[in-house]
Amino acid sequence: MYSTLYFGACAFLAYKYVHPSRFSVVTPNWVTEVKVPGAKGDIPTWASPRLASNQGKPVVFVLAHGFGGTREGWTDLMGALPKLGFECVAPCMPGQDASPENSVGFGYPEARTITDTVKWVRARYKKPPKIVLLGLSMGGAASWLASEEDPTVDAVITEGSYARFDETMNYWLNRTLPGASVYLRPMIWIASAMAHVDPSTVNPVNSASKWTKPALVIQGSDDKLITISHAERLAKAANCPLWIVPNAEHAQCYGVARTEYLKRIAAIASRL
Repeated sequence: MYSTLYFGACAFLAYKYVHPSRFSVVTPNWVTEVKVPGAKGDIPTWASPRLASNQGKPVVFVLAHGFGGTREGWTDLMGALPKLGFECVAPCMPGQDASPENSVGFGYPEARTITDTVKWVRARYKKPPKIVLLGLSMGGAASWLASEEDPTVDAVITEGSYARFDETMNYWLNRTLPGASVYLRPMIWIASAMAHVDPSTVNPVNSASKWTKPALVIQGSDDKLITISHAERLAKAANCPLWIVPNAEHAQCYGVARTEYLKRIAAIASRL
């Protein structure tokens, strides 16, 4: 009886882990809703109006949100970037927001969404634009993976990204409940099967080590979810600057240091 309850609980937790709650979004009037063709169907995506109308400026930010997030997290940034002379586009990540995909993938499906979006962006231009990948948390990890899948992108900026998924997963579990990564091991096995992913194979740091173009790693000093060691390893692998934002928790760097954040990412885009 107890073993049945135990494995039942593990299966329930695995399902919730792979299928996080979805939240509806409010589309601001300064973006245009578009559809990006994807492997599992059209991906609901926000785009800056000039980009949507095929009149975009030559540098485009592709924005990838993290686990449990939505496009709405990019609302302010998508208003600010066009004013600085850049275009931007933000797709739903798999298993979240209004994505046609049923579950999250913890890296590679998200990277595929990013490369599908890059392909859509390039189709809007006669002359190929410069592409900047900007990813947050799991979206940051996916951005590094996408940079290896499509090395023709021009810059990568990530915030709160993990360097290795298996290490991060164990840390998350043990932080929630000491020892959980051991006695909830069946949950990990079940979740891995549901998401069709081996956590030990999702290593954005390996992709970062192959990157030779402009990049920036951003990390909140007070991030308790992704430790600073991940940011340090990613920055070292990509041979790029590491910007630690004081007093910023996980995925909160833009809100804490908005002016400096815009200044730094615009500097990278302008150099392209």
